[in-house]
Amino acid sequence: MASAADLKALRANPGHKTLLVSFWATWCGSCIHEFPDLEDTFRMYGVRDVELVTVAANLPEEKAGVLRVLEKMHATSRNLLFASDDTAALQAAFDPQWESAVPYTVLIGPDGKVLYQKQGSLDILELRRTILAKLPSDYEGFNRYWAGQ
Repeated sequence: MASAADLKALRANPGHKTLLVSFWATWCGSCIHEFPDLEDTFRMYGVRDVELVTVAANLPEEKAGVLRVLEKMHATSRNLLFASDDTAALQAAFDPQWESAVPYTVLIGPDGKVLYQKQGSLDILELRRTILAKLPSDYEGFNRYWAGQ
């Protein structure tokens, strides 16, 4: 269960990993459609210090349904659920500029800087290129290549 304080801490990304956060809901068709791509991305880049956290924007009493979807999707990431019926306050705790629609996907660097942000269906290849462009590399040309420079 994720409180407003938990979501603020998540947004700050105090760890040393690049953090991919996906807000979704069981009633959101495009969220369910892109969920496997996000899990695949986590499996692809998890060894390179990328962490995925999914946050269900469902109401707390919908926990059983959220768990069914997570099990069906074979979710291996860290998964949270809004801990309150006040979804607007929880969304504002993570991002005051968020217009409250899902899916909402944010890639946050270890310094808390937003590297990618998309409200609505995401372009998974664009997200993966952004991840590769922003991850530390021993060869600078690698990052420039994925950034399209």
